[in-house]
Amino acid sequence: MSFRATALKRSQLVVFLLGLGSLSVFAQAPTSPIAFSDRDAIVTSLVHAPNLGTLGASSDDTQWLKIEFHYGTTPVLTTNYIDTVEFKVWVEGRDLLDPQGKPGEGIAVGFTGSVTYINIPKGKDLYGVFYVNPSTLGRYSTDRGLEDYDRKFDVHIEAYIGGALMDKIDKKKGETDGWHLLLKAIPDLVYRQDQCPFLVMDPDRYPAIKLPPSQSK
Repeated sequence: MSFRATALKRSQLVVFLLGLGSLSVFAQAPTSPIAFSDRDAIVTSLVHAPNLGTLGASSDDTQWLKIEFHYGTTPVLTTNYIDTVEFKVWVEGRDLLDPQGKPGEGIAVGFTGSVTYINIPKGKDLYGVFYVNPSTLGRYSTDRGLEDYDRKFDVHIEAYIGGALMDKIDKKKGETDGWHLLLKAIPDLVYRQDQCPFLVMDPDRYPAIKLPPSQSK
């Protein structure tokens, strides 16, 4: 049983009291013009940043976590584009240094982030991407190192249009719904493509990113 699963088991009463169980009845919104793919909806991998003229050889300690998600438009869409879709992400990790945790176990944490894509074309094979910095992975990993992020830890992604939830997906399909809400959230540790060296990678694979107001001036 994963550390996050143990946290879920211990928090069943909290889940009930908070009403998180009601989330399990949510499926793709019937009026949603967008939906996550039934196959390979979330794929994680450990990758090295592109060589931008930096010195030194790459090592396992310099690998980033790449989180690519697969989605598409639905028959509800009657135009050739969706103006704006916001994707929110939770990435499971573990903080062994948190004083509230047991020695050697720590506590379950969730890195959060978001990206807003604009002018998303109609189609079945659309993709988005997030990245997590190597130092973050090292700080919040177990004795198994980065391998946990690729094979064990879960990822949750939600799609929003106009502030309304359209669809959601877990990397490990069939897991207890709402698990990500029980983690200690650590915001802004999951990066958009334009916030890291991968800005130059696959420029035509993902839609354009809507920049936050502070960056769009």
